[in-house]
Amino acid sequence: MRTQLLTVVTAVVIACGVSLDPAAQEPDLTKPTVPMVKTVGCVEMVEGSWFVTRATDPEETDAPFASDAELEEARGASLGSHRFQLVGVADFLDTEGLLSLHQRSEFTAEESVNATGQLVAGHTVAVKGLHIMSVEPHRLNLTSVISVADTCP
Repeated sequence: MRTQLLTVVTAVVIACGVSLDPAAQEPDLTKPTVPMVKTVGCVEMVEGSWFVTRATDPEETDAPFASDAELEEARGASLGSHRFQLVGVADFLDTEGLLSLHQRSEFTAEESVNATGQLVAGHTVAVKGLHIMSVEPHRLNLTSVISVADTCP
């Protein structure tokens, strides 16, 4: 009976492609599991959530912040058809927006707010962030937001 059980377990392990080698089960830490991307699009707020719409195709990037050359390129970009929900927006709102977010005003004094004010509905922005594709709509966990125009064509 024990031999039969061992044979069945071995067959299942082989059929499922499971390796019993502990080294083969370690993740490849040289590659990020969530890519960092850049895109350009229009900022919208819908029912309390921030989005970038009409966004260009997301391009992988290594740098979490935009260079001067990337900003110049963003200013001339033709918008696209992508839509991303934005997460991690607090640092990119203005003071009032940050303090009204969740319960921030309970533990953040107005004079200590550290926010860029770059995330403004109706503006065209160049954003960078971690591209979360496991949910719909896809999300960008922001690392950088820079307004490149006060309107969105």
